[in-house]
Amino acid sequence: MRGVAENRIWSLAIAGLLILEIGFFGVLSPDFVSPQNLLASTENFLPVGFMALSMTLVIITGGIDLSVGSMMSLCGVVMGLLWQHGVNIWLAALLSILLGALLGFINGQLIVRTGIQPLIATLATLFIYGSLAMVLVGQGEGSIYGFPQSYLSLGTGTVLKWIPIQLIFYGVVACLFGFLLKYTSYGRQVYFVGNNEGAALYSGLQVNRVKTITYVLSGCMSGVAAVFMGAYFASVRGDMGTNYELSVITSCLVGGVNVFGGSGTILGAFLGTFLLGVLQQGLNMLNVSSVEQSVVTGAMLIAAVGLQQLSGLFSRRRRVSRQDSSSAVETTTSARD
Repeated sequence: MRGVAENRIWSLAIAGLLILEIGFFGVLSPDFVSPQNLLASTENFLPVGFMALSMTLVIITGGIDLSVGSMMSLCGVVMGLLWQHGVNIWLAALLSILLGALLGFINGQLIVRTGIQPLIATLATLFIYGSLAMVLVGQGEGSIYGFPQSYLSLGTGTVLKWIPIQLIFYGVVACLFGFLLKYTSYGRQVYFVGNNEGAALYSGLQVNRVKTITYVLSGCMSGVAAVFMGAYFASVRGDMGTNYELSVITSCLVGGVNVFGGSGTILGAFLGTFLLGVLQQGLNMLNVSSVEQSVVTGAMLIAAVGLQQLSGLFSRRRRVSRQDSSSAVETTTSARD
């Protein structure tokens, strides 16, 4: 497990890289770093940020959720269909978030009841949920649009003329997740399960319950992301969440969440989301193709995981060195006696 000090150092390093990144793109295009443009650009990647918050908990427990993009697609389509059939758009949005929670619950139960590895279980539901979304919306029809302006303002509206409403919501939700992970018994249980599931079981902790809650939260945040994405693009599609799981997981790992579980912070995932999001916006500004951007994202993922492993290796060596030193001191003291 990475210690508190190491988590803090990692977060400071990511924050420093984010500042350098903004400065780099600002040199190439001064308009890019104007407060209004910079804040407005966050609307493009905040749906990833919402899902990264809950994905942090999933990864800390030692799991993974590959179905977040498909859940987002299905939740968005269901919201659109409900609205088309006369349901108030805000009620439809709430029901889509509850649907996300249900889909996450199914993921959690599939994992804890059958013993299937999270990677395999959520890979299967990725295909199932994504296919259902395409079937419901109709592959020939493409998308659902025409939502009321009051709803669309959720994705593109601003406060004080330049602070995106979406960013305010994201900040509030991030604070709630940070409090949940750091200051509640559930948060401590998440770390406990990720560090040593066997010891957690032996101590009487309801491991299956903890895991199920994390996947429910993951599904819930996929529903929230669907609501904001639908508002931003003024439409929903059956493939709107395709490949988003890759960006979500990368944001978490770049933010310092340990891929093997047991370590990570909401602040790290928050900063990782902005680091990756600002990079993508800057590359778009430079007319870099999506294929080339994927290469850069993949390189960042490899670098983040590689640094995590090196950090863990050095930490283990330091512990062994301290233990050897303590043993030597005790041996010397005994010999003198």
